[in-house]
Amino acid sequence: MIVPDPARLRGWAPHLSEDQLRACETYLGELLRFNSKLNLISSGTVKKADSTHILDVVRTWTLVEPKIPKGSDVVDFGSGNGLPGLLCAALSPEISFQLVDRDQRKLEFCKHLASVLKLTNVAFHRVDARSLPPDSIRYAISRGFASVTASLLLARPLFAMGGVFFMMKGESWSSELADVPPALFSAWKTEMIGQYALPETPAEFVVLQSTKIAE
Repeated sequence: MIVPDPARLRGWAPHLSEDQLRACETYLGELLRFNSKLNLISSGTVKKADSTHILDVVRTWTLVEPKIPKGSDVVDFGSGNGLPGLLCAALSPEISFQLVDRDQRKLEFCKHLASVLKLTNVAFHRVDARSLPPDSIRYAISRGFASVTASLLLARPLFAMGGVFFMMKGESWSSELADVPPALFSAWKTEMIGQYALPETPAEFVVLQSTKIAE
């Protein structure tokens, strides 16, 4: 199997420190090592996993991190293979992350990787996100979790007033926004905070920020 050269990340993300780059390279290696057993990423993305998965989170986090105060707690909905939350935890040790997923095997992978990376700012919860305490979330992030409508409906009772939900989206983001029922926009202020590209694909990616403004 041909796998990507982790050194390409250094050229794509020169702003990262040596420690951050090593964390990205370790993450990539473990993701590929366990993928055949756990189906962590689709087979079609293995050869470009460094850009499709690792760099995708790095570029998203460059947009999101300045909006989250140090010492904050961030929930990652539907963590799966740990992206984005676990990698963000490695990039920003001064921010804590709560990884939420129903898949025990994938959470065990995340726990293994957190141990390998020596992370102390991450916790794991094998629960349905809908069972989280109401009004308990101040910041959250998701990648490939659900449509914008489904995400905001699920999140509405869980977020405190003023809570902020960051959603990583691909080219379908505008049609997803167009499908959001108008009543939801009375509870959430939603905007695109940035867009970016990835190597080897013409697709454009965006980060949506939804702030809870009403119950």
